[in-house]
Amino acid sequence: MKKESVKFFNIIPGEGRATLLLYGDIGDGSRVESGRIVSELLALQSQYGKIDVRINSRGGDVFSGIAIYNALRQSKSDITIYIDGVAASIAAIIALCGKPLYMSPYAKLMLHSVSGGTWGNASVLRQTADQMEQLQKDLANMIAGRCGMKAKDVQAKYFDEKDHWIDAPEAVEMKLCDGIYDMATTEEQPKTAEEIYNFFNNRLVFEPQNSQEMALIDDIKAIPSFSDKEDASAIVAHIKALENKATKVDALQQANDAYKTQIANLQAKEVDAFLDKAVSEGKISKEQVPTMKKLMLSDRESTEALINSMKPQAAPRAVDFINQDGGAAGGFENKTWDQLDKENRLADLKAQNKELFCAKFKEKFGMDYKE
Repeated sequence: MKKESVKFFNIIPGEGRATLLLYGDIGDGSRVESGRIVSELLALQSQYGKIDVRINSRGGDVFSGIAIYNALRQSKSDITIYIDGVAASIAAIIALCGKPLYMSPYAKLMLHSVSGGTWGNASVLRQTADQMEQLQKDLANMIAGRCGMKAKDVQAKYFDEKDHWIDAPEAVEMKLCDGIYDMATTEEQPKTAEEIYNFFNNRLVFEPQNSQEMALIDDIKAIPSFSDKEDASAIVAHIKALENKATKVDALQQANDAYKTQIANLQAKEVDAFLDKAVSEGKISKEQVPTMKKLMLSDRESTEALINSMKPQAAPRAVDFINQDGGAAGGFENKTWDQLDKENRLADLKAQNKELFCAKFKEKFGMDYKE
């Protein structure tokens, strides 16, 4: 019998209806990548009359989220959006794209100011701040169209550098949401945003498998690196290990590139410092500096021998960050980068607490982590 090909954790096909999952962080390299989601949406539009979009995400990259928002808003398909667990930050904006929206009894919406980071001189930092403020105006316009408020009122209320958590009944009252859908009750109901997020993620991974899911597991096990995996739990664990390895490779590549940049900057600073010292000692004039710099670039050793030598000095750099919000990361704080790597938990740390991930990266490699 021919097995139906589906995408792991993204598309769930059905009879005349398909489900597109936005479960996880948003951004390139994350589980919810805008390029993949938009292409899958376009493919589903030609195959199914109705598409359900289910969200459980703490947010992520603003521009990736805007791309998904626009694709959903402009789609002519019969789309219904469901917030199963958490729709925070840019994930909340996606949920409010104008399509019918329903929330689970436990679901939470969260709106807040744009966060981000950059480094460089004062002009670069000002440009980044201006861009963030413009993004907030754009997001305020998106929300205003949904709830009937003026954009300036939305910006004043929700973009005040505080987190605004909205539960399902409040969202319905505010006209952000069209209703609350029924679901089976559990003995221990999730309460905090982190509990709600994990509750629905766990349901996605560990609920009983239907025949399509079993066929999918068989397809996955046909891949050589998955051939010895006995069940879905083993497959998920292997995927997690691969994700951790990819995160580690990316971090090491960033460290290597940063080291090369630092060396080049250091050498340039050494040349400038050497020539400044030579000028201060009266060995060369300021007018001779450009010529001497060219000579040092072509034959530094010989040029230094003619003037004098000095010890290298570290080049300062202006760095600033605007911290992003991060969720709880229990069990990560007291472990080193190498311990987390050994446990295949670097990807988990990055997803759950970006700030702590960056801190441990800096502790390990002596520099800041950049996306």
